Amino acid sequence: MTKSENKHIEGGVRAASSSSETQLNRDGNRLRRLNIPQEARGRELSAAPDFQTASNVLSDIFPRYIDNEKAVGSEYFSYAVEVFSATEDKPLWSHYWTAPSLKNFNSSGVITVDANTVFRIGSITKVFTVLTFLATVGDGIWNDPITKHLPEIHDIASEESKGAIFTPDWESITVGSLASQTSGLIRDYALLGELSYQLNMTDLHGMGFPPLNLSEFPPCGSYPTCDREQLFAGLGKLPPSYAPFTTPTYSNLGFVLLSYIAERITGKDFKTLVKEAVLEPLGLKHTFVDTPDDSLGIIPGTRRATTWGFELAEESATGNMYTSPGDLSSVGRAILRSTLLKPAMTRRWLKPVSFSSDPKASVGMPWGIRQIELEKNETYQFVHTFNKAGSLGSYSTLLAIIPELDIGFTIMAAGVVPSGLVMDIADTLTSTYVPTYMYVARDQAAKTYGGDYRFVPSPSSSNSNSTSGNSTYRYPQRRFANDSAPVLAPTDNLNSSLTIAVDPAKPGMGVYNWISNSTEMSYIAVAINANITDEYLKKIEPSVRLYPTGLEEKLPDGGKRVAFKAVFEDLSLAAKSGSFSSDCATWVGVTAVVYASRPLDLFIFDVDKDGRVRAIENAALRVKLQKV
Repeated sequence: MTKSENKHIEGGVRAASSSSETQLNRDGNRLRRLNIPQEARGRELSAAPDFQTASNVLSDIFPRYIDNEKAVGSEYFSYAVEVFSATEDKPLWSHYWTAPSLKNFNSSGVITVDANTVFRIGSITKVFTVLTFLATVGDGIWNDPITKHLPEIHDIASEESKGAIFTPDWESITVGSLASQTSGLIRDYALLGELSYQLNMTDLHGMGFPPLNLSEFPPCGSYPTCDREQLFAGLGKLPPSYAPFTTPTYSNLGFVLLSYIAERITGKDFKTLVKEAVLEPLGLKHTFVDTPDDSLGIIPGTRRATTWGFELAEESATGNMYTSPGDLSSVGRAILRSTLLKPAMTRRWLKPVSFSSDPKASVGMPWGIRQIELEKNETYQFVHTFNKAGSLGSYSTLLAIIPELDIGFTIMAAGVVPSGLVMDIADTLTSTYVPTYMYVARDQAAKTYGGDYRFVPSPSSSNSNSTSGNSTYRYPQRRFANDSAPVLAPTDNLNSSLTIAVDPAKPGMGVYNWISNSTEMSYIAVAINANITDEYLKKIEPSVRLYPTGLEEKLPDGGKRVAFKAVFEDLSLAAKSGSFSSDCATWVGVTAVVYASRPLDLFIFDVDKDGRVRAIENAALRVKLQKV
């Protein structure tokens, strides 16, 4: 797709095109969203009118600008796209295209692409490898040196060094560095990058490469592939790309070694581990660690020409797998849902490990991580996509998940795939669904949490007690050392209230008209949090905005309590962004002020079993305000 064609796709969605709904004011410019969505996660997005609009637009645009556009070359490639959510088992949107030329190849594969069509996924295999490792071994040994778990590497490390330039620092390479591309190991041993397996010697000599003795060339590579003994023998001859942890450098070998470590710890073959730990628990019927039956897959040519039947042997853990759009979407959902891992492990996994040369990109395990701006002129408003691309022979694929929004997408293509097509489609999906999600989330948050809240005395309240739902808190009748007045409890006519509202031009949810015991609490909260003196108290422009923490407590009656954190900000201050100075270091101020061990920035909503919000409580103030 050209840029103009991409704009056609991007321009049809209400949430993406309405500047009045997406323009962020200076409040949004001051506040970082703490890497979490506007709210209302866990809802069915497909039923939202704006999501339906987005899907309808894409269903019209993709055939017009890709499928039926000869200039794109769609006659010679097939592709499948699915957009999925962690909260729904069916795709939010899907699209499948079969190349008209496929029937001319006399292919032994499918004749029509659908959700169950099997593609080669190349390096997306690495996601399965890391997921399998975490599900079977865990991340507790990430910092162990690999020499501790691989005797062959221990023996190589014990050999006489040829110097730092030609000998990897094996003792400093850790298990985690293998998964995060920070080991410094070279990309491959002979499988993909070795010229002697790709060109004949005459051509190589003509290009300027010197003649060598036969003993200097690898004995194996792509045809034939190396066995384990040959692979380790080759590793002993390979120089490093960098010292460990210097910079991310793509290494297929790292994932081979990672699979060997899992095998040694568990005592099982790695392919068996993948099946038992991932494929079977998730019910993936169209995912394979070895070449499946031809009738299941898309094969746009001969098995050899397309690499459909090419087995990576000892390097299977780095790129040998096959799967379908439907199954790959299921894997994405499982990661977002923490189906196979404990939630804390998933959160550790979905984090960057290293920076890259692109300031908007970082590297994870094995993710490429993109920082997606929600507004081109907005510095601090963004989400992160965790992606893994795969390309092998005639196949190009991409898996992307957005943990902050609990959505993701899969793109799979086969044939003569135009350069950049998969990433152009990814750009289109992101620019369409991310702003649509934000619009829908704001709308759902407004309907769920928005409204007025005030203190309503219950029949059991008295002058010495403060009623909080079904709980009664008795305030201690004691004196401060420097104050002769007792600590008084709220009375039946306590003047406490606030309003929760969602503004399309601001992040999170806003707290307005916050009154606590007849005091304008927004000014107090901002002043205390920022150590503002009385002299400047009346000059500040307080802002209190709420962001979800992900912390919930289930109640016996089927309801739940949902925790939010507030960010207190003085908007009267000038914007600041220098080499060191910043107005967006909100993570430093989380829970900066507590009152008798209760955070002032903690707000808790009471939600009944039907999903209706009944009350809100500020933890430090210890009074529930009923929704009215």
